Amino acid sequence: MKAQGVIVGYQIALILISALAIQIIYSEQLDVKGVLYGGLISVVASIVMAGRLNQAVKRILLGNQRGSLFIYLGVIERLFIAITLFSMGFMWLKLSPVTMVIGLITGQVGFMIGGFRIKD
Repeated sequence: MKAQGVIVGYQIALILISALAIQIIYSEQLDVKGVLYGGLISVVASIVMAGRLNQAVKRILLGNQRGSLFIYLGVIERLFIAITLFSMGFMWLKLSPVTMVIGLITGQVGFMIGGFRIKD
């Protein structure tokens, strides 16, 4: 679980850095709330996937060969959560699609960087 915490930490750090950069450079054109919300989608999806991955590892260590089922469930949940939160951001919060996608991409880049930095 330590590795997942480090990855989420990289995601949050990169999202905050990009939100600050957008606030400084494009303060009039782009809304920072959308970037933060898009990043939140990425972080929540990563936390859900980390939980399912831990469940799969525990099942495999106990000798159950159905551990991969939990990975598939995590992927489905991650997709459902992303779609639901994007829809809420568009419809109810009236956030810009561009800023939300910028935040999501930034979070995913943080996920990749964090994943490469882990030596486990």
